[in-house]
Amino acid sequence: MTAKSTAARIILEDGTEYEGTAFGYAKSAAGEIVMYTGYPDFPRILTDPALKSTILIASHPMAGAAGFTREHLCPLGLETDYESASAHIAGLVVASFAPHADHWTAHKTIHLWLRKHRIPGISGIDTRALIQRVSRRGSMRAKILIEDANDISFSSAGRFNHPSFVSVKQPVSYGSGKKRIIAVDCGIRNTTLRYLAASGCTITRVPWNYDYSSETFDALCIAGGPGEPSEYDQTVSILASVLSREIPVMGTGLGAVLLALAGGASTYKIPQGHYNPAIPCIDQKTGTCIFTSQCHRYGIRTGTLPDGWEVSYLNSTDGSIEGFYGNRGLISGYLFMPEGISGASSTSGLFSRFYDHIGDKT
Repeated sequence: MTAKSTAARIILEDGTEYEGTAFGYAKSAAGEIVMYTGYPDFPRILTDPALKSTILIASHPMAGAAGFTREHLCPLGLETDYESASAHIAGLVVASFAPHADHWTAHKTIHLWLRKHRIPGISGIDTRALIQRVSRRGSMRAKILIEDANDISFSSAGRFNHPSFVSVKQPVSYGSGKKRIIAVDCGIRNTTLRYLAASGCTITRVPWNYDYSSETFDALCIAGGPGEPSEYDQTVSILASVLSREIPVMGTGLGAVLLALAGGASTYKIPQGHYNPAIPCIDQKTGTCIFTSQCHRYGIRTGTLPDGWEVSYLNSTDGSIEGFYGNRGLISGYLFMPEGISGASSTSGLFSRFYDHIGDKT
């Protein structure tokens, strides 16, 4: 089934309008704009909790040619081809979309998948011009208006991007190893959980505001997350209370920003954010360049890391901090995703460093 030709508009917060055609679910939506400037793995990107309640602009000229697979579960009970059990974006903006899915594993077209998850899309947009305008203006909100659907206010943007909407409600355990890793779920991705489980440890996934400070564990990982760091005061406070322990602590994505805050650093909002599966970063120890998958809007201010903490990676395009370490490497943070967009990445070895600090994992 293909989308009917229904008029739609995307309206930016500065009043700029672009006309296009609706696809997906026929409703209006508002959200903060995210520009994804690489080729997206749509099933994973659209289900990444870090993008909760955003309007995603895809720079690639055609969306959804490979379609969407059936939702298979791995031995941990997690979706294999998706980063969570739900779609998280508020709306999708594309130049064009594939009316048919050409990959042999495809079960649904992008139109039907968006409709199933009640997400509106708009196509026929000059995404190059749109991205250029947003890049000049910086961070802003937008709304997608579908013909005959009710209007929506800009103030509703981000209404659901609080961590409570993407985190588990109660602790969940994976594996049965002797060592125990606490995984703080601020919007943790399925791929991250699989990498942690590969350590052979027991993984205890806890809610974003869960107080684990009085518990016994061997390592801590805080990963993912939508929204603003200021919404995670509880998370940061609990995290700060355990940083003096001689245990490995790793943060990824927004989790790395929260880890830096717990150590006393300052953060800032990156005007356009970093949303791309291949952003070059420089390893400050070796001088080599690596390509990183990134999905974050907040950065760490240069010069604000606490004494004894060092920068490990710098973004080669804007010079921003993308990684840091402290306490002889026991503390490590990566604003990029070490596991990559689909689990295959030149940075996935960073998980091995984390495991090595845990010691005997059996």
